[in-house]
Amino acid sequence: MRFLHCADIHLGYQQYSHKERFNDFGRAFLAVIDQAIAQQVDFVILAGDLFHKRAIDALTLNQAMRGLERLRKAAIPCIAVEGNHERAYYEETIGWMKFLSLQDLLILLDAEFADGKPQLRAWDAQRRQGSYIDLTEGVRVHGLRYYGSGTVIAIQTYSEALAQLPAGPARYNIFVAHAGVEGQLDEKAGGVTPRQWSPLRPYIDYVALGHFHKPFQVDNWIFNPGSPENCSIAENDWQERGYLIVDLDLGKAQTAEPCHTVQQGRNRRRCFRLYPFKTDRIQSPEELHERLRAYLSRKATELADEATGKQPFDILPPVIELYLTGMLPFERSALDLSAIEAIVRECFHPPPLVALVKNLTQAADFVVSPDATLSRAALEQQVLDELFARDARYAGHSSQWAAMAINLKQLILNGASASAVLDELAAQVESIEHADSAS
Repeated sequence: MRFLHCADIHLGYQQYSHKERFNDFGRAFLAVIDQAIAQQVDFVILAGDLFHKRAIDALTLNQAMRGLERLRKAAIPCIAVEGNHERAYYEETIGWMKFLSLQDLLILLDAEFADGKPQLRAWDAQRRQGSYIDLTEGVRVHGLRYYGSGTVIAIQTYSEALAQLPAGPARYNIFVAHAGVEGQLDEKAGGVTPRQWSPLRPYIDYVALGHFHKPFQVDNWIFNPGSPENCSIAENDWQERGYLIVDLDLGKAQTAEPCHTVQQGRNRRRCFRLYPFKTDRIQSPEELHERLRAYLSRKATELADEATGKQPFDILPPVIELYLTGMLPFERSALDLSAIEAIVRECFHPPPLVALVKNLTQAADFVVSPDATLSRAALEQQVLDELFARDARYAGHSSQWAAMAINLKQLILNGASASAVLDELAAQVESIEHADSAS
């Protein structure tokens, strides 16, 4: 037998508030469905998060139904569990996954709990419910919806219930859950440790997971295919992901040898790129723009070289995120993010679908260490001198700018008129700029 294992489709996600990203998630789902049909699998496992959110619109539902209808026409059952993104609200009778099950588009598995114990029941096609289903050739698939912090206890009690469940025709057992494994994602807490998964080991041959978007496998027993589309820029690092094709040699069932051979599949997806750019040594907004053009032009050439020979879908307009990092030597008010976004769009061909600029720079540190032995006037001069020196626009003549500021303050304290202050300011600026041009 052969099956396809996928998860975390996230239909309906209008990422970056862009309609075309909504369509990308739909295209990724249909690409996985097409692979299931092309690979002539016997069934598909969907380990949660078909949808990005609980409340979906008609277009999102249409995407789901179109893909699942393709499977139904090919006589390929889709066996699914509910993920955290699509769970029905507490007051709702059914969620959208249950709705699809009632339409006979998927088989939604879950165990009902009574007194803290799961009630393991075979799939009832009439009632459209059950915790496991027996397929041909002695393959049994169990399912458990997302339980969040209660997952560890749910696994333990499910294992205890499996010990009491008659094997029947089952020769190869699959357990489907929307849960992660601790240690697979450094920034994501709440995974279940391999030791906490281990109570299932005597009864289960293949653990099919979703939830963590990163592809991984643990001990040739726990498997996660990874998300077919990028739900965040960080996921672009995991290029080989999207679905798993699993071949079963049931002649090895109930032997020490594994029955399954697992191949990682990769569907086409829109190109994402994240470019960090340090601003530390840049003296002005104009210099920042100039250097960014040179930097991004190089990156655009690299991206074009990567696209050589690729299929058209792989060279659709990319998503570009530019992160400005480091110290910003000039005032933040002079940083024009819209102008920088325009530069990003100018440098890439075709222009990016999304050009996102994030300002992660730190303002210059204006903490000074004044000399306590100085007079008040000298101390004021020193502090202002240091402050001006830390702004790239004034650093070359920081002492003159500091003296000008003190002079203007004194004029105001002496009651000078506004016009007199403005005249003095103009004269001082002209003097400093003249000295700058002369040097």
